[in-house]
Amino acid sequence: MREALRLLSLATLAGVGLAWAAGALSPNVYTASAAVLLPEGAAQGSRVVRIRHAGTDPREAASLVNAEVEDYRARKARVLDPTVVLPASRDPAAWLALGGAAGLLAGAALLVAHRRRRRPVRCESDLVGTLGQPLLAARPLRSENLDELCRQLLEHWITPQRRLVPVVSAEAGDGRSTLATELAKRFAAMGEKVLLVDADFRSPSLHERFGLANRAGLGDFLSGRGTSIVACGENLGLIVAGACGDPLEALSSPRLPAFLVEAGKHFRVVVIDTPAAARGPDLQMPAALAGGALVVARPGPARGPALEQLRAHLQFGAARVVTTLINQG
Repeated sequence: MREALRLLSLATLAGVGLAWAAGALSPNVYTASAAVLLPEGAAQGSRVVRIRHAGTDPREAASLVNAEVEDYRARKARVLDPTVVLPASRDPAAWLALGGAAGLLAGAALLVAHRRRRRPVRCESDLVGTLGQPLLAARPLRSENLDELCRQLLEHWITPQRRLVPVVSAEAGDGRSTLATELAKRFAAMGEKVLLVDADFRSPSLHERFGLANRAGLGDFLSGRGTSIVACGENLGLIVAGACGDPLEALSSPRLPAFLVEAGKHFRVVVIDTPAAARGPDLQMPAALAGGALVVARPGPARGPALEQLRAHLQFGAARVVTTLINQG
């Protein structure tokens, strides 16, 4: 409340200051005026015509009025009031009041925008409101929910033309890599051929989960070197992250879509682990190629900006939210 009052007060003072400066710096305005009596015939009588011109040059304003007076004299008009030039009156109070009102309105608009930007994300409805309505219903991230999620993905997301399931999150520690690993295992247990891909070059971890070295991985392939798929159980293959120089440059390589298309010919599901959005826009490429992504998110009062950044990354790649997994752990 105190912060809001401070913002409104500063905006109002700024408006008043700008109004005062505009009034003080604006050029003086002069008004020239005269009056003539114009005869209109015996039936209509005569009428008074008042002539006025305003401008920043008093002589120019007077000249314009005098020219009109001479025109009326040619029509036999009689001059009632000769040309007079006076400075136009200013109302400082009106200027300052207008400036204060404008500043107050601007402050209120800034306050609304500030509160929207820092909108707290405390519950499921807040998450959905920030990230957008998902294709599949948002749900808590619980082990007992994952088999049903896999079935829904097979029914509503996976098609012969769409095999990719990128897993994204706003910040590190949200549970993204854990979910990607668990989904791949669940799909494999259902009898589906699954490829798990570590595309998190900034903080790779999938090789550690399977006790493997981080060599000959996706980064190596995208850099023009060799790669290999490691069998990690029945129906489950893994490609570790490997080594690459610039993650963004590697993921922007035309070798990535070609690789994923080829992977889709041999695996029913391709689960892709990506870096957190807070670490960069890397997730945009896998999400864009898939057309969507699974989001893992943690609610919390300070999560709004990070989730909005994640949503911006997804929107940039025209990728929709397939489902939102709410990690309360």
